[in-house]
Amino acid sequence: MNRFLLRRALLLLLGMQLTAAAPVKGERNTPAIAPVASSERITAIAVQRTSQRRIDSLQALIDARPVLDTIKIMQVTRLAWEIQQRDVRAGLPVLRRALQMSHQLRCRDYEAEALLDLADCHILLGEYAAARHWLNQADAEFRRIHNIGGRIRYLGRMARIASQQGQYARALSYCFRVPASYDAGDTRRFYTSLQIQIGSTYRQLGELPTAERYLRHALKVALRHDYPDRLNLIYGELGEVCRQQGRWAQASRYYAQSMTISEKLHLAPEILGMEINLAEMDAQLGRNVGAMQRAYPVLWQAKKVLPLAVPRVLVLLARGNLNRGYADSAVLYAQKSLQASQLIHSQSGLQNASEVLAQAYAGLGQFARAYQAQQQFMVARDSLTGAEVSRRTAALQYRHQLREQQNKITLLTQQTRLQQQQQQLVRLRQQWQVALLVGVGALVALLAGVVFWLYRRRQAAREAALRTSLAADLHDDVGSLLTQISLQSTMLREGLYPPEQQRGHLDHMAETSRMAARQMSDVVWGIDARNDSFVSVLDRMRDHAHQVLPPAGLELDFFADPALLTASVPLNTRQAVYLIYKEALHNAVKHARASLVTVRLRLRGRQLELQVADDGCGGPVPAQPAGQGLRNMQARAAGVAGTVTYDTAGPGFRLVARLPLG
Repeated sequence: MNRFLLRRALLLLLGMQLTAAAPVKGERNTPAIAPVASSERITAIAVQRTSQRRIDSLQALIDARPVLDTIKIMQVTRLAWEIQQRDVRAGLPVLRRALQMSHQLRCRDYEAEALLDLADCHILLGEYAAARHWLNQADAEFRRIHNIGGRIRYLGRMARIASQQGQYARALSYCFRVPASYDAGDTRRFYTSLQIQIGSTYRQLGELPTAERYLRHALKVALRHDYPDRLNLIYGELGEVCRQQGRWAQASRYYAQSMTISEKLHLAPEILGMEINLAEMDAQLGRNVGAMQRAYPVLWQAKKVLPLAVPRVLVLLARGNLNRGYADSAVLYAQKSLQASQLIHSQSGLQNASEVLAQAYAGLGQFARAYQAQQQFMVARDSLTGAEVSRRTAALQYRHQLREQQNKITLLTQQTRLQQQQQQLVRLRQQWQVALLVGVGALVALLAGVVFWLYRRRQAAREAALRTSLAADLHDDVGSLLTQISLQSTMLREGLYPPEQQRGHLDHMAETSRMAARQMSDVVWGIDARNDSFVSVLDRMRDHAHQVLPPAGLELDFFADPALLTASVPLNTRQAVYLIYKEALHNAVKHARASLVTVRLRLRGRQLELQVADDGCGGPVPAQPAGQGLRNMQARAAGVAGTVTYDTAGPGFRLVARLPLG
């Protein structure tokens, strides 16, 4: 698409350079168009004179460029276009040369454009079979290079051929193959051409409001995006619509606007077409002199530039001469129109020429020939009427089918839109669900993170407390014992004790060392992960009791609740209960003067209860315990949020410790 636009811009630039060339001696520049009076009327003569100067300049440029490249192809294509402004058929060999050069350079886009230009020439000549041949080849090339704009132009040319042959339904079918989505971007220009062709087809069908609606839409687009090569066609078609509606002033204004733009673009066929339309309108309004003044200079140009319009011009001249009383001239022009119509197979031309010929023969008194011409007129009219009815019927049927298809498309579009909305609703619902799940997941992850942080913080606090407790135990128990051993060993080394007391002090040091070892063993046992079960605690408690009580002459009554075997006891609670238990046995051995120690371990809800009782002397418990052992037990219980109570009401001494399990 972009290469086509670039090629078109280069061609226009080349044309501007040729226009700026020095004019031929004796000629002057083409004046601006002012379609006001007949003496200032624009014809294609000035365009053809300028075209001859351009042809000479282009031929010189081509001869001076020996290298075969894309620039030379564009120069040859431009030369063909300039020649067509003087003689359409004479441009065909030049276009074939451009096609051969494009094929030789393997430039598929230039080759496709050359094929399209060849088809345009044959359409102007009315050679529709040849035009279709070149169009099919151009379409194949456009397909190969994926040129959407080229394919749209192919469909527009096929529609024009069908319309000129009276196949209106087929013409509309070609146009409506292109969806409205192409009315944008690089394809807008070509889609606008289709809108013009649709308007022209509906005008020929007599559906003037529909034709005008399409043409007005195309006019709006062409004005907004500055498509002058479309504006001249739109104004010409709007002029035809207004002429068929009897709006003569508007028709004349539209024709003049079309001619002005066509003259600026150097388009001789379009200028001739507007001149012929104006001449026919003058004839319809009874201005025979004006019609003939327009028709005479157009005739010799139309034979080479617009051959399909020659029968119309000849009929205009025949009618004008007949109305002026020149029946013999009318016969001459009518016979030429009849022959030209037969050459291009134009039924409307045969009808008009036969009608004028019959009237002219009657005016000359040649009634036999007039009757023969009248019969020929009636045959052509009947044939044209039947064919026109068939064509209009086919076009109406196609329009009905098209409406049904459009209704189906509209229904399918609505259903598709509804399905898309439902799918979008489902997607939104899924997105909300995903967002909700993500939010819940994020919230759960946040809560889990907070819980984990609190857990780690609690664990860190527990570890810190455990380290503090271990440090205190080692410092208070083991440290004091080691200090005693150190002091006694120092005194023994310095000989501060008499010889008879040294053995006693050595025995005391040995006992203190054993106590320190037991204290260290208890600390290590308490933090060993292999002793996490309460079963190991019970075994340790029994072992300690058997190590301490029998040597002192005390018996043991030990009972543990079976539920404790599966209970989960925290480390701090486990250490506290064991150390309280040891301190209680130590007090019983040291102070109770008893014979039996009773130990009971029970579960009381979420608490562990330890009872240690003896049958000794007992005694009242002071409000503030003075002994180090009682204070240690209370401190250890308080460290795990537990309590220690004492009871001396019965025989002996009873200690009750309640420690939490969680």
